[in-house]
Amino acid sequence: MANTTFTGPVTAINGFIGGPNVNAGDTQQGGTTAFATTNASTITNGTETLSATTNEGVFIYVSDGFSNAATYAFSDGTTWKRVQDGSDISTTA
Repeated sequence: MANTTFTGPVTAINGFIGGPNVNAGDTQQGGTTAFATTNASTITNGTETLSATTNEGVFIYVSDGFSNAATYAFSDGTTWKRVQDGSDISTTA
């Protein structure tokens, strides 16, 4: 896997939602609570629910999306996909 160094701001058309940040006061920097898998098309942090169908292109940290382990995922417009293998997020496989 390649390492990349950025010298300026990262711009995303649909946005990035990072992992939990204990210093955040709201949803900035990912908020204070990680998102967890509800099913392959829906994730929640207990307060907010994000659907893959309405968040195409969003990149997000999911606390349990890779066999109940943390992973980064993105929405393809239908389901949340794990970055490392392109499979749907799942707590079991």
